[in-house]
Amino acid sequence: MSATPAPHRVAVMFLALTAIALAGHPAILLAGGKPADPEAAAADGAASRGAELAALCTSCHGRDGRSNISRFPSIAGLEPEVFTARMQALKAGERGHLLKRMTRDLSEQDIADLAAHFAERK
Repeated sequence: MSATPAPHRVAVMFLALTAIALAGHPAILLAGGKPADPEAAAADGAASRGAELAALCTSCHGRDGRSNISRFPSIAGLEPEVFTARMQALKAGERGHLLKRMTRDLSEQDIADLAAHFAERK
C-alpha cells in the first residue's frame, strides 16, 4: 500500500486550497461570498456553524473528522480545548505549513465553532 494520496484526494485538496485562497476566508466562502455574522455564533462555539465550516476539513480529515489516511489525524471527538490549542499552533505556524495558510484567516469564533462541531463527532 502506497503512502501517496489517491488522485481524487489530491484534486479535492487542491480545489479546497484554491477556493480558500480565492475567497480569502472560509466563512465567506461558505456564506456564498458574504461575511458570516460573528454575533450569530455563541461565544463558546456553535456546533451548527462549525459544521458549515468543517466542509473544508473533510477532504483531508475525513467525513465527520474521521480520517482514513495516516498522514492526516482524525479530529472527531477531540476536546474543544485540545482542538483549539492545536488550531492555534497551526495558525501560528508551529505545525504544518499548509495548515498555516488554511487557518490564517479563521477567527477565534471560527475555531471555537469548529471545536464544538468536532467535539460532538464521537
